[in-house]
Amino acid sequence: MRKWRKSRKIGVLIIVISLVILLAGLTALHLKVVHDLNTPFQYHLQARELTDDGTPSTQGTNDGSVGAEEDYVYSVEISKHWVNDPGVPLQTYGAQYDNTITNLSTYDIVNWSLLITVPERNITIDSYWNGEWEYDKKSDSIFFTPDNRIERILAGDSATFGAVMISRELMDFTDVVFVGCRYKPITKYFLFWVIMVLLVAWVTSVIAFAIYSVREDNYIRNEEKMDNVISQTMSTFANFIDTKDKYTKGHSARVSYYSQKIAEKLGMSKEEIRDIGYIGLMHDCGKLAIPEAILNKPGKLSGEEFEVMKTHTINGDTILKDFTAIDTIRDGALYHHERYDGTGYMKGLAGNDIPLVARIIGVADAMDAMNSDRCYRNHLSRDVILSELEKNKGTQFDPAIAQIMIDMINSGEVFIENDRRH
Repeated sequence: MRKWRKSRKIGVLIIVISLVILLAGLTALHLKVVHDLNTPFQYHLQARELTDDGTPSTQGTNDGSVGAEEDYVYSVEISKHWVNDPGVPLQTYGAQYDNTITNLSTYDIVNWSLLITVPERNITIDSYWNGEWEYDKKSDSIFFTPDNRIERILAGDSATFGAVMISRELMDFTDVVFVGCRYKPITKYFLFWVIMVLLVAWVTSVIAFAIYSVREDNYIRNEEKMDNVISQTMSTFANFIDTKDKYTKGHSARVSYYSQKIAEKLGMSKEEIRDIGYIGLMHDCGKLAIPEAILNKPGKLSGEEFEVMKTHTINGDTILKDFTAIDTIRDGALYHHERYDGTGYMKGLAGNDIPLVARIIGVADAMDAMNSDRCYRNHLSRDVILSELEKNKGTQFDPAIAQIMIDMINSGEVFIENDRRH
């Protein structure tokens, strides 16, 4: 469960970081689109004559701007003209100038305008359409801005506009500056497709994480339910064990409690502490096969009776042989009467060869035995218990584990005098 909670935190962190990266990518894409949309290009173009079918001829060149001649074509045609006040010294010409901008590029053009240098001075703009014409006398140039009908020139399309102007001579527009911004569809940005791939991956990850979380939550609930079932079953079974000996009622539960306290001090995981509690409950299950006459004998056991009593460890191992949910549960039953110096039973193991759970339960079992009334004696005093634990460190008990029990008694975590709650 702890691993799952840690994995869930890592999973959430990864999803959040991925979302931040995704949002950063979207922000970068937005800024790039806005930048491109508001970064104008500028080309110097020459007007081209129109052919009979209305398309620009190949005559005329630009000033060498890369891509201008291939992508953008400006043409102008005088569709009609007339003479104003013929014969007078200051006669003028009126003419209708029809203009066309052709967009041969692969991008739409927006925010565009034209700056047209006129060869005549003091011209008059009489009327215009599809945009606004402004004449600057100082620079002899016309600034044209399109209206909303032609403000966007689609890729491969043209925009037409024009004006009626009066001048001393008919004019050719040879110097034209074309300024505009390319509208690049968002799907043409490589970053867009990178973001799409990341978005699909992120959404897939979120869905998978959600499904996995639901399944894990269900698993954890079922596991907790099973833990409760196991705990209640073992507690009930431990009560069966303790009822065989009227003097050891609650012994298994107290050994379980002491064992868990020791495991906490040793820094064991939550799962290990839980398991050692179960092992403590079951450590004496082999006593079910011991005659009650021996279990409840008020005096000292004979040699033969003691040999029978010792078999409760082997009996416990046999009873638990098919219990595989907790790996070390059989060790607790079989080895909890081994001594650290190797003189215990049933295998005569010594030191660290004795499984850790058995060394823990050995101290917890002895602690409760000394602190409980038995058929042959009353419980020992606090000072005697502390003395026995100290004296038997390294002989009967693992020194480190015995010291933990001593420290818990001295600190008040484990009560001795007049306390029967544990």
